Amino acid sequence: MNITSGVIPSAQKVIVYGPEGIGKSTFASKFPDPLFSDTEGSTKKLNIKRFDAPSSWEMLLQQVQYVRDNIPCKTYVIDTADWAEKLCAQAVCAAHKKQSIADFGYGTGFTYLKDEFGRLLNLLDEVISKGINVVITAHSYLRKFEQPDEMGAYDRYEMKLTKLVVFSAT
Repeated sequence: MNITSGVIPSAQKVIVYGPEGIGKSTFASKFPDPLFSDTEGSTKKLNIKRFDAPSSWEMLLQQVQYVRDNIPCKTYVIDTADWAEKLCAQAVCAAHKKQSIADFGYGTGFTYLKDEFGRLLNLLDEVISKGINVVITAHSYLRKFEQPDEMGAYDRYEMKLTKLVVFSAT
C-alpha cells in the first residue's frame, strides 16, 4: 500500500464559457505558453501561437495529437468548443451520408455525435497526462430555468453545446 500526502502537481483542465466578446480567448491567452486551435478565427488580434484554423474534424484531432506527441507548449487551447462541435457534427454526417444530425432518426445522430466528441476528450486527457494544461472555451446562451418544487423561474447561462456533448465532457 502506498500512501501519499500533500499537493500532487499536475496539468489542469479548464473550461471557460460566456457570451460572445466577453474575453474568453484573451483570458485563455494568459495561461502559460499557450497554443491555440482557433476553430472560429477569433484570435486574430491576440499575440499568440496558433495552428491554422481547422477546416475539418480530422484536422482538429490531428492538431491535438501533434500537441500530445511533440509538446510544443505548456497550455493547449481549443477556442471554441461549440465550433469544434460543428466540425464534429459535419464529420459524423459525412461518414453516414446524412445532411444533418437530425436526419438519423430519434436520437441516433446525437449518440454518434457524443461518441465522436468523446474521441476529442480522450485525446485531451492524453495531452494533460503529458503535463500540458488544456483550456477549452465555449460560447454561452441564456436559458430559462424552472425548479420543479419552487415557484418562479430564472435565467441562467449554459454552454452552447448539445446536451449529450456537455454531459460527456463533465
